[in-house]
Amino acid sequence: MPVGKDGRVHTTFTHNPSSLRLSSVDPNLQNIPRGTDSEVERWVKECFVAPEGKVFWARDYSGIEAVLVGYFAGSARYTRLAKLGVHAFLASHILKRPANLGWSDPDLRAYFKEIKQDKSIYDKAKRTVHASNYMVSPRKLVFEYPEIFPTTKEAALLQGLYFDLFPEIRGWHKDLCLRADGSKRRNNAGLVESIDPWTLGVCHAINPFGYLHRFYNVLDWVKDENNNEWLWEFGEDAKRLISFLPQSSAAAIIKRASKTLWYNHRGVGETMRLLIHDEILGEVIRPGVDHCLEASLQVMEAPIKELPLDPTWGMGEYLSIGTEAKVGRCWAEMKGV
Repeated sequence: MPVGKDGRVHTTFTHNPSSLRLSSVDPNLQNIPRGTDSEVERWVKECFVAPEGKVFWARDYSGIEAVLVGYFAGSARYTRLAKLGVHAFLASHILKRPANLGWSDPDLRAYFKEIKQDKSIYDKAKRTVHASNYMVSPRKLVFEYPEIFPTTKEAALLQGLYFDLFPEIRGWHKDLCLRADGSKRRNNAGLVESIDPWTLGVCHAINPFGYLHRFYNVLDWVKDENNNEWLWEFGEDAKRLISFLPQSSAAAIIKRASKTLWYNHRGVGETMRLLIHDEILGEVIRPGVDHCLEASLQVMEAPIKELPLDPTWGMGEYLSIGTEAKVGRCWAEMKGV
């Protein structure tokens, strides 16, 4: 990686992803080579060491996109599990040692911590959850993670288990696409074809923070001549629509958190060095670590006013998302605190 005159690697952030996530280029410092127990990832991160007398601090949102999927799906139980550890919940079912939703939050956290010790199963569950939430097919799972999913049949069985546990996720996929689809015009008589070819199929979604994304082919419609009705299946843009709300909201949340740290906690904001998807990483003199961790906790776990909660959920007035912190002088050797 090219190093500047100050001895540091400088990246450039862009908004290339359509969900308005930040991406990193020249060089890419967000997607360090990954994999199951990847040695390459560790080798790269070992190259980054804080100057003498300083350490890196980092705080990341815990399962932020899973929490947001539960929120947008309108599922209190999924949101609760996402905040506690939905990946570990699925892993417990894969291990045939299923967690009980009737347990208290502290009991579930303790059990999930135990489940996470089986790293191979936990990684398999984590990939299954993310892929299923965003309509990734079993075949694509095998293609992207062959070391985790050796066969399409195994990937399909795991996705089937996940959707059996959380049928509301598939319901959300269907409901959102039907509400947003623009391939037909609705009137009192039902679905009729648009007479304007320039707007046929065009629709949009706006997240709670005002980010707007336009879509074209969300659903494909076919006329069933026998029953004289229109049938649909997911179109080319369905996956983009499904992923937009949680991904763009997660991007808005971490961007605002970093902005708040910069303007309201200037001493902490000036230590920030990198945003890595759902994590803020900084560099500070050792005596300043505690202050950075406390300020980032206060800002990042604050209730999000754009995401009000149903009072019957019993989770407060607004959604909040938990975080985890770690510290270390070498990027590859940072430890949780």
